[in-house]
Amino acid sequence: MSDSQTSIFYMPEPIKKHGFVKLPAKYGIIFNNNEICNLNAMSDHIQGLTEAQNKITAKLNAEYRVCGYHISSNHPATLIGNNVLMSNTVYQAALTQKYMVQLHLIKDGVNPEYVETIGVEHCELQAVTLIYCLKYESAKDAISFLKKLKQYAGVVLKSPQNQREKVSKKIGVAATGDNQSWYINKVDKRSVLFYVKDRHQPRKFSSFPSPEVESAIYVLGQRVLRVEIKLSSKYLAAHGLEKPEAWRGVKGQESYKREFNWLRSLLKVDADYRVNKPQQRHIDLLSERDQLVLAWYLKGKPVNQYPQIKSGEWKKSPIKQRIQERLRIDIDIPWKTQCRMAIPGLANLLSLERLVEPPQELLDHCHVPSTVKRKNQELRKLVEAEIAAAKAKWEKKGRGNGKGKGKRGAAGSDTVASFPVSALEAVLEALRLAGVLMRSPSDGTTSDVADLMG
Repeated sequence: MSDSQTSIFYMPEPIKKHGFVKLPAKYGIIFNNNEICNLNAMSDHIQGLTEAQNKITAKLNAEYRVCGYHISSNHPATLIGNNVLMSNTVYQAALTQKYMVQLHLIKDGVNPEYVETIGVEHCELQAVTLIYCLKYESAKDAISFLKKLKQYAGVVLKSPQNQREKVSKKIGVAATGDNQSWYINKVDKRSVLFYVKDRHQPRKFSSFPSPEVESAIYVLGQRVLRVEIKLSSKYLAAHGLEKPEAWRGVKGQESYKREFNWLRSLLKVDADYRVNKPQQRHIDLLSERDQLVLAWYLKGKPVNQYPQIKSGEWKKSPIKQRIQERLRIDIDIPWKTQCRMAIPGLANLLSLERLVEPPQELLDHCHVPSTVKRKNQELRKLVEAEIAAAKAKWEKKGRGNGKGKGKRGAAGSDTVASFPVSALEAVLEALRLAGVLMRSPSDGTTSDVADLMG
């Protein structure tokens, strides 16, 4: 996956044999005088194979009943305890989230047979952060490239209409605590973060089996540039990527490559900008018109101010294209700026060919596909064991209540399945009797609580 992934798991409708299904939730009620301004579902925490805490929040429908759960999780930390060296496995991350939801519901006493019906098909992705770990020859090289790339991106992404800008307004410094972090903000419904994770950050979860393993992981991590591409919910929905199945197998691999290639295209890594002034024999290959514009440009004058371009007699776009194709010069970027920010060999330096491949002895502590699949299998077995134990308790409870086989506590197998009146609704009823008004989440108006009770 992704370092972090946000999803909604919409709860399936219970069937007849499940009886009443009460889904757990925490609520917070905000008052203003004698009116409820808001009723919020409060977040709780769920875990996987480690002590890492992931956030879960009940999703409420218009009647303030639980219809699903928002899940925000750090997949690598949940399975292996750290997120230093990793690969993208979005589908597997959705499986991890499913298992955590099931464990959460089982431990809260939800009917285990109902919990079994929750599948990854009930998941809808809300935000996905893809991470590409690119390895360089040394820690010095990784940091040096990180700094140069920031300067380069600030110039390349700057509007050619505003030469007064030093760097693009899309570029910023990220306050993550990691080394030299910077970002490209909200371009095409995506954001990108660049940094080197060379040490453990205070107040951030990490767990290693020994100091030796931790040291070995971070020594390798110092040579790795992390490129994070965050995809918004709007982007996922617009491109048919909101379901985990869209990220499975070959389709997923194609999506990982496509998003990275979008970044390469955005940064024009194949432009291979010049660092030295072109030789005259190369300039002579241009047409006379193009040579005149180039000469004006190399003197440091804005191309938009060239007389024939300013008057509209000559079109700038085809001239720019020919000069860039033949001489690798972008006449929208001032020459002195361009030759200073150019990064020789950028196409190779920002390439998927550099994806890190951890050594065999560290694979168990790295977020790579083979390890992720094995860890998810462990988590699945844990879920299966918890469900089996819960079923045994439900069967024992049913026999203790004098119910026959197939009965589930007070609600027999012949009961029509529904989500029952909850403790929350009892509270709301008490508030209604006290004359408290409440805003309906469906229309934003103030309604009597009685209207929400069905």
